[in-house]
Amino acid sequence: MRIAGSTIRRNYLSRYEKNYGDKYDSEKKIYSGRQFDRGSENPINAAKALRIRRSQAEVETYQANLKTADSIYTMAETSMLQVSSIIQNVYEKLVEGAHGTRNQDDLNILATEIDNYAEEMVQSMNIDVADRKVFGGLNNDTVAFKIETSAAGGDKFVTYNGVAVNSSNDPQSYPYNGTSYLDIGIGMSIDGRVERIDDQTALPITFNGAECTGCGMTNRTSAIDLTHLVGGTSYTFDIYAGGISKTIEFTAEPTFPTDKNVELINDKLKEAFNMAPELQDDGSFKRLDNYQMYSYGELPAKDGKLDISALQPDTYYSMKVTSDNKTRVVNFLGGSDINERLANLDSALKESFGEEAYADGSGTIHISKRTTAVAEPNITGFTPITSFGTVTDADGNVKPTIDLSTLVPGETYAINVNVPRLGTDGKPMTDENGDLVYDNGKMIYFTAGADPEETKKNINSYVETNEIFGNSEVPYINDTGTFAYDVDGANIIVSENSRSDGHLEISDIKGYAKNIMQLVLDAGSYLRKGDQQMVARYADLIYAAQSNLSMAITDLGTHSKFIEFNEDRINEIQINLNDKQNDIESTDLPTEITKWKVLESVYNASLQMGASILSQTIFNYIS
Repeated sequence: MRIAGSTIRRNYLSRYEKNYGDKYDSEKKIYSGRQFDRGSENPINAAKALRIRRSQAEVETYQANLKTADSIYTMAETSMLQVSSIIQNVYEKLVEGAHGTRNQDDLNILATEIDNYAEEMVQSMNIDVADRKVFGGLNNDTVAFKIETSAAGGDKFVTYNGVAVNSSNDPQSYPYNGTSYLDIGIGMSIDGRVERIDDQTALPITFNGAECTGCGMTNRTSAIDLTHLVGGTSYTFDIYAGGISKTIEFTAEPTFPTDKNVELINDKLKEAFNMAPELQDDGSFKRLDNYQMYSYGELPAKDGKLDISALQPDTYYSMKVTSDNKTRVVNFLGGSDINERLANLDSALKESFGEEAYADGSGTIHISKRTTAVAEPNITGFTPITSFGTVTDADGNVKPTIDLSTLVPGETYAINVNVPRLGTDGKPMTDENGDLVYDNGKMIYFTAGADPEETKKNINSYVETNEIFGNSEVPYINDTGTFAYDVDGANIIVSENSRSDGHLEISDIKGYAKNIMQLVLDAGSYLRKGDQQMVARYADLIYAAQSNLSMAITDLGTHSKFIEFNEDRINEIQINLNDKQNDIESTDLPTEITKWKVLESVYNASLQMGASILSQTIFNYIS
């Protein structure tokens, strides 16, 4: 069969062009170092490469953010260390000023130095890094801290974002109190409840300066001069603390040492302010009126099952239920029929173990509906108290009592104390018939001691430790005669009562500033007044404030370590992404060069073959 020359030439040229194109593509991959230039050349790998490049761009953003954060934290830590160093200098100056040999001119010079130190502290806390007011919260327009002078007395005071630092004990109450955050690749998200960035998912880069340096005032209080008390003399004073006003009367012990009078006054204060009920020797509760007290019935249980039919109506039961090493105390009321009893028991079980817990008609308790392994948990009841007595107090109130002498040593008992429900006016509530309305009662568990006194201590210890009837703070007096009250923002006011036989020397002590810079300014004002006793007091306060600042510095250092950790983490991610990008996009040069050599040989062979296939032209004959 004869093949036309044009067909041979056409097929040859097609093969020739393909060989040349393959050789050119290989050369391009070698010189560019890339496997493809356009997504159409390799759509699948191009899509993968696009995702990797997007991740790389995010990582580069995180790296830039971490670099910015690192500089911010470094400057913030440096500023606070400067403040800490200044505080040490201030402390030394105040100790020097408290020395009794200094004249007023010397004190005035020291006061000027102290004021200058306060200015330096303000400047250190007003640092600006990367166009951010580091200690300004959300304020990025003006300096956070300023020292102002009052128009009335000329006293100097510190403001934070335009508000005096003494005005509130709550750092969150100041303007611009929020925090700015940076996304560092740990999953920054918005807390939908408050519509703000979840602080667990981003890195804070600005701080609430009022929180870092302190704000507000300590409580106002009073002090009694214990050294002027005369032994055997009766003293009476009125004290207002925490919204409660009481009159305290005591007969002084000999004044030296003063610890006996301190103990005596504190006992009187505890007796007056402690609202927690206390079991007395007669078995009744002190400080409780119109209360009810009853025991729980004997638990009809055997082999991990309850005898539902033996539960009595209007009788309370208490039991320990143990399942999978989890023990809960379950309290429930018996009912008039089996349905009511099971309903009461189910409700109590669900409250203790969750919604899947229930009891069936056979008395078997199920902790979980999905498993029968705990179908018969261990059930233990408490020893019931068979009866309660009554006693009439000095005001004619009849109170139920426990006969402590009848309790068996070592046995565990459960009692319920019901008190009237209080209305908004603080008075007991009554129903339409005028009868008192009671709450569900407070459970008290205790073990009988070897004697009634030990049993009483066990009951009172349980009531106090578990705060069964709420927490009751009590003001107290220290060995310097100063009253204290561990309730933030609650002032103490003490005044002498007209019934007092002896005269009490009472001094009013206003609160101290909690802000470290305000403390420094206040110390300077006492230097100018020549009050060296108060200067010594402020030296102690500033020394104590330095420890609080150290905690803030430590917190910054912890965040700096966190930044270092995340920098290492992001660098590792970047390396992994680069490796993946190379696998997808980069040319494997050894393999590609070998391939190119083969393609070059094929191309050269096709050129040689063309010499014998293509017709010679007239140019071949031109000599």
